[in-house]
Amino acid sequence: MLALPAPLREAIDARGSGLAIIVLRLGAMGDIVRTLPAVRLARSGLPFARVHWVAWEPWTQLLTDHPDVESIVALPRSELRKLARSPLSWPSLIGATGRTISQLRALHAGLVLDFHGDLRTGLLGGLSGAPVRLGYDGHQQKEGNRLFTTHRVPAGDRRTPRIERNLALVAALGLPVHPVPDAGITIGSAASSAARSIVRSLAGGGEYAVLNPGASRRQAFKKPPAPLFGAAARALADHRIPSIVVCGPGEEADADRVIAAAHGAAHRAPATNLASLAALLQGARIFVGGDSGPLHLACGVGCPVVGLYGPTDPIVNTPWNVPFVALARPGSAHTGIKRDDRVAEGFDGLAPDAVVDGIGELLRRPRDASPTS
Repeated sequence: MLALPAPLREAIDARGSGLAIIVLRLGAMGDIVRTLPAVRLARSGLPFARVHWVAWEPWTQLLTDHPDVESIVALPRSELRKLARSPLSWPSLIGATGRTISQLRALHAGLVLDFHGDLRTGLLGGLSGAPVRLGYDGHQQKEGNRLFTTHRVPAGDRRTPRIERNLALVAALGLPVHPVPDAGITIGSAASSAARSIVRSLAGGGEYAVLNPGASRRQAFKKPPAPLFGAAARALADHRIPSIVVCGPGEEADADRVIAAAHGAAHRAPATNLASLAALLQGARIFVGGDSGPLHLACGVGCPVVGLYGPTDPIVNTPWNVPFVALARPGSAHTGIKRDDRVAEGFDGLAPDAVVDGIGELLRRPRDASPTS
């Protein structure tokens, strides 16, 4: 018998052998990928359960056809923001919100797992009608989220790795959380074919590395300087491993700076969707990048990682599930610099030689070696 909280056990019993679970982790890429192992373990420990995930529309690609996710409630973020701007559109906003609530109610959920921990997810969980709503206590819950959860898990130390914090919700259900699985992302034939085409054209079809210099506009402070990537590409070329530079919309200039710094050792990939990016990462020998979504996607699909950390904490945002090297500037307090005019300060002191050494160290390990820092 699993050591589940009594209200949850009652919720399961009331629904016979079926339990509907609502997962609340709206975004972004790295956060969703780091939540998937915890959800997979919950699904494994509760094999009779059906998992329904609520996420912003741009990130639902990561969950499509996932073997542990029965359905996705896609929230149209851009549309909702547009409707919220003008009072004339508020009736439409209310209507869209009502449709989402109806979708959630129709799931007849017995359990909500709120990995997000803010006001929006608190409201979504409360309005779902689920009798048990599990979230965080302490610093990890924000904006009054605790008012909507029925059970709370201690958030732990502020430097607890995000992946471990996600696993804590599953552990609270009395389920085993180790070993940690991969993300279980399904890569279809179209995505695999697109990735193979890119590799053939840019890397000759053999071993290759993926470099990701970009980050979202709001998190531009996470972008490592181009010279670090240039050094990485040249070091990889010395090992006869060509580098493919990937970038998202609006990050083309970042990629071009890396290619210039690589002096012919790197080539920019064409635009890809998330599925094709996952396929490209799955086949790569190594990934080099800052603390952004693609780094955690690489971990999720089993690609060894060299992580470049400037203003963000390499412990909270540590790579997982794969062999990795996490590099940070010496003496960094990792206080979370978030001003674009201080980007250089975030990586000051992280030398190209350290990146070269990290790549050499990682390449000496088997691709399937146990994760280690």
